[in-house]
Amino acid sequence: MAFLDNSGDIILDAVLTETGRRQMAAGTFKISKFALGDDEINYALYDLNHPSGSAYADLEILQTPILEATTQVGMQYSLTSMTDDALLYMPEILLNEKLDAAVKMKNNTIYISVNAETQKILDHSTLGFGTGYTMLAGQRGASRMITIESCLNNADITMTQANQNTYLTSKNLMDSSQTITFDNNFISFPMVSPSSTKFLNNADGSWGGTTTPLQAITNISPAAREGFSTARGSMSRAGIFTREGATVDAQSLVNSLGVVGSMAYLNISVDPALTTTMTQTASTKWAKFGSTGVTITGVSATKTFSTLDLSLDITANNSGATLSIPITIVKRDT
Repeated sequence: MAFLDNSGDIILDAVLTETGRRQMAAGTFKISKFALGDDEINYALYDLNHPSGSAYADLEILQTPILEATTQVGMQYSLTSMTDDALLYMPEILLNEKLDAAVKMKNNTIYISVNAETQKILDHSTLGFGTGYTMLAGQRGASRMITIESCLNNADITMTQANQNTYLTSKNLMDSSQTITFDNNFISFPMVSPSSTKFLNNADGSWGGTTTPLQAITNISPAAREGFSTARGSMSRAGIFTREGATVDAQSLVNSLGVVGSMAYLNISVDPALTTTMTQTASTKWAKFGSTGVTITGVSATKTFSTLDLSLDITANNSGATLSIPITIVKRDT
């Protein structure tokens, strides 16, 4: 890793991926689209009270070194072009860990078991994490699923249908679909809840939604990153609102501080070669790209596992909101 000194002249630093170099050699290289991001900008450095005057408010930002271009890092905070100059709030995608069907993070990741014997030990109340912290890959009707919410994560925007209509629907920021980017060396395809899935609460505030079986999204396309693919899945409009006189607070169902626009459940199908049990010969991918024979914090030290650390990158197709979800694919070894 290296940094570029941008304190003087403007620098344009670009590199080509392997695919780009092949196209360049064949004379077919052509830039058809591009994206901008501000991953390296720390806006807290903007100083309106700079001792030299307001003209120098952004000096620290402009003089911050930036990373050299690389083909290995994707943008976490991409910029989105909006035509409505009156927008006051932009949606975010959050991981929901409050619904009963939502899998929770453990050790800063989401553990996804590749087979039932792995799931059983991780779910064990004394030997493992206990229920709620792992999910089983490939299950359409899984008891635990990755759950996401597209929302206005601001307590000033209370959880009412009027605010959902005013700040999301009328601004064309209601996300009805998502693009999922994943590593196709280990993940075969994602699985997503259909648009008919209900995410809502009842008049008393209690959960009134459904957990419709997930749909396999096998219509996948190559991603811009080598070895990655993308798939498009649906999101369902949420109806989780603050109910007058309710005995259950809507905040107990979502991670958002403000109104939620849409939600979805997700799972993945992994490469079948990764799903072997303890008595079967394991794929060499575990040792080549991950770790084998390891213990997991929070699980009995007498049990060892093979792990692969990956991510699912979610982009909401209306608002452009993004979320990178760290996942660990795990297989029991002993």
